[in-house]
This record gives sequence, C-alpha cells and structure tokens, in this order.
Amino acid sequence: MKPAQASLICLWLVLLWACSRGEKTSGDASERPLVSGVEVAVVRPETVADSLEAVGTVTPEKSTVLSSKAVGTIVAVMARAGDPVKKGQPLIEIDARDYRAELQSAQAALEEANSAVGAAEAAVISARGQKDLAAATFKRYEPLVAKGSVTPHEFDEVNAKHNIAAAELAGAEDNLRAARARKKSAEAKVAYAQTLLSYTRIESPFDGVVAAKSAEVGALAAPGAPLMVVEQGGPYRLEAQVGETWLAYVKRAMAVAVVIDAIDAKLTGKVEEILPAGDPQSRTFTIRIALPSHTMLHSGLYGKALFPRGTREAVLVPAAAIIERGQLTGLYTVDDSGLVHLRLITPGKRHDGKLEVLSGLSPGDRIVINGTKEVAEGSRVALPAAR
Repeated sequence: MKPAQASLICLWLVLLWACSRGEKTSGDASERPLVSGVEVAVVRPETVADSLEAVGTVTPEKSTVLSSKAVGTIVAVMARAGDPVKKGQPLIEIDARDYRAELQSAQAALEEANSAVGAAEAAVISARGQKDLAAATFKRYEPLVAKGSVTPHEFDEVNAKHNIAAAELAGAEDNLRAARARKKSAEAKVAYAQTLLSYTRIESPFDGVVAAKSAEVGALAAPGAPLMVVEQGGPYRLEAQVGETWLAYVKRAMAVAVVIDAIDAKLTGKVEEILPAGDPQSRTFTIRIALPSHTMLHSGLYGKALFPRGTREAVLVPAAAIIERGQLTGLYTVDDSGLVHLRLITPGKRHDGKLEVLSGLSPGDRIVINGTKEVAEGSRVALPAAR
C-alpha cells in the first residue's frame, strides 16, 4: 500500500471515530460549554450563472515553421530560442558554394548568348543591306531587258543575286531568332540559379520571436525539415475543444470569459472562428477565441473558456467555511442540538468568493461560516435565529 493511501485511510478512520463519538455524546449536549464568536448560517440554494468550460492552449495568431528549400550544410545560425526578430532578418545560412558556382556558370552562358545575339543582329543588318542593293539592281535591270539594253544572261545574274540576298537575309533572321531564344533560356537559368542561391539564406518572414530552434551549425539542411519556429508576438488566441453536444452554445463573435491560471488573468475574449470539421475520435470541435492584449501572455499557456448557457440552482458556501485536510475538503455542520460535526464534501466551481458544493451538503443544513478555528468535532455553538 502506498504511503499516501495509508494516510488517507487513517484520516478517514479518525473522522469516523470522531463522528461516532459525537453521536454518542449528543444526548448531553446541553452540558457542554457554548463556544462563542462562532457564526452559523442555514444553507440555501442560490441562482448562479451556468457555463460550459472548455480547456485549450494559447497560440499566436501568426506562426510559421522555417525550413530549407535547398540541400546543404548549415554554416551559421544567427538567432536563438526567445530572441526577438525583425522581418527580413537573416536567421540561418546554408553553404552556398555549389549554388554560387552554378550561378556563375549560368551568367557566363548568358554572356555568350548576348554576344551571339549581337553577332546575329549585325549579320541581319548586313544581309538586309545586301538584299536592298540586289533589289534595287534588279529593278533597274528589269525594264532594260524589254528594251534590249542588257542581255538575258546579264539579267539572269542580277536576278540570281537578288534571290541569294533574300535567302541570306532569311537565314540571318532565323539565326537571330535562335540566338534570342538561347539568350532567353540563359536568362531563365540565371534566374533559377539566383533563386537557388537565395534559398541558402533563410530570413524571418515577419516581426516576432523565435519560439523554437532545431538548426545547428554543421548539420545538414534538407527540404521540408523544420529548422526554426517564428511566432508573432501578438495578438494571441485560445484554441479550445468543445464537445459536439455543447456546440449549440457557441456562436461566432460572442463574448467569452477566458481564465489563464498561470498568469492569474481573467480575460474577455471573442469567438473568432469555429472550425467546421470535428475530430471523429474525440467528437470535439476546435474553437478559436481572440484574446485582448496582455503583457504576460505567450504561446503554450493553458487556458479555460467559459461559454454561458443560462442559470441554475447551486449550493454555495463562503470560502471561510471550508476545511482542508490534505486532499480532503470538508466543513463544520451543526445539528439540532447545536453540536458541531465535520462533514466531507465534494467541491465544485468558485463563484465570487464562494465555493459550490456538489455533494455532501443539502439546502436547509446548518454550517459554521465564521470561527472555524474556534470549534472542533463535538463543540457546541448557538443555533441561528429562525427565519
């Protein structure tokens, strides 16, 4: 048997013995001294606001996992977990020698393509001049043939030169188009190489803080492998899970009380989003609640959202009436003879300084609400005046 269980059983035995002793001596209650300074009240049901409690986690509105699109060895990590970062700030650098060499090769090919385009353009200009000259000569000789001023052989030579010049111009223009296509391809390769080179420098996508870091100098970066998590410093929201039974009580844009115990904060949030797809295993739906700004808010905090669902009757007792003995909770009740008895209860939620009693106490019972340190099991106190 564990020590904690043994202690609990011993406490139960002591309480049972004390209760049985009190019952045996109840007959001579009037002979016991009256303890003064003790306030006794009759328990009456009270109307309290009823709410659905949904637990969740505080998350930033914007968060991103940084990973590499390039394969290479990490040569520098410029931020640690918890560091604030600015948009565009370099965070991780990957060995770029291979990518830089590929860019230089692409740029050299582009220079060759530019030279080829220049030569092809010059060839087109020369061929166009030859064609224009051949065309002009052909025009001059054409009427002279009809007059017999030139021989048919001479005219055939002029016509042939004209056709050759036209063909050479067409060939030069084809070469120019091919050279321009090669230049365009070379430009695309340069742009691609520049893009690959840019992948070796990972920057922050927005102002925020480094929430987690797994990148280490010397490690191999691979596409898709997480290296760093950057979160926006605010605003924050609570992502809570609500069972499908209570989903009808949740409406978009409704105000919701949110309790963050770790920072002792009670905030008023606003339902921002209700995810339409639920978890088929747990039968719950995710509710995102926008939170107001708070200096101590940060991601990962545990929170509770309280969705209102009307009112109900509850048994409430003042916090001063509660007796805590280890893991047990109880209070002092007073019987018709004025004798005090310790009774165990099951505590519930707190409501403005009062504690709800789920079991162990009923309306009409008398309890000690002030002066609990003055009494013990079997003490006699004055009964409250009847109302």
